Amino acid sequence: MDIQTLKEAWWLYLIGVLVSLFIIGGALFFAKKAYIRSKELKMGKEMIKKTVISSVSFSILPSIGIFIGVITMAGLLGIPLPWVRLSVLGALHYELLAVKIATDGITVLSLNIEDFVTIAFVMTIAIIWGALFTLFFFKKYQSKVIDKVDTSNKKSFANLLFQSVFIGLVSAFFGDAFSKIFSYDIKEIQNGLYTGNEIEGSTFVPIIVFVSAFIFMAAFDYLIQKKKMTWLENIQLSLSMVMAMTLAVLLGIGGIY
Repeated sequence: MDIQTLKEAWWLYLIGVLVSLFIIGGALFFAKKAYIRSKELKMGKEMIKKTVISSVSFSILPSIGIFIGVITMAGLLGIPLPWVRLSVLGALHYELLAVKIATDGITVLSLNIEDFVTIAFVMTIAIIWGALFTLFFFKKYQSKVIDKVDTSNKKSFANLLFQSVFIGLVSAFFGDAFSKIFSYDIKEIQNGLYTGNEIEGSTFVPIIVFVSAFIFMAAFDYLIQKKKMTWLENIQLSLSMVMAMTLAVLLGIGGIY
């Protein structure tokens, strides 16, 4: 079996279908359980509607970016593996980083079965431990920390901890975007394929996208707070992400990379 046959094998597509059906079935099952529980708690229709809209927006809008990620990785890995991986706990930034590390020095032409297995291992087994920990230890873990993470008290340590973690995440992504202004290794492409060579360059696109996402979010906050467009409240984060990604695409179409 050659690598082209392997990465587009029918049984990989079958695994993709089974995984997708399992995920969809699980989502519908827990949606029904949540609806029944909301009735038991006598939650109002308005609150249920607000929760449903928020959940749908947080499911569909980020999926656009994940779909783009599947297309991006399909050129090297075929469709089934990225499809299976991003259907389960799909985090686009992690997957792209994992693939980048696992495929260092590998091109479409040099990819072999051993490389493909290594990449599949990194994208599946290497990230399975978080899910296993949640499956076996989450209840015990939750019971120990739930009293310590009460954010209702704005002076509590938990509130400070969450704010610090969030600011740390934002700082890490900002630092990565800012560093590309000065130096950025770009993989060389010829005839639509990576050659394995890297060209040093610089780009303002990541920092433009990063700042524009902040501006979009601030604009939505203004509309919600000042113009009372509260229907935006549940989708403002997702819309800001999609609009920032759209800006990156438009810059690329305009020849700005």
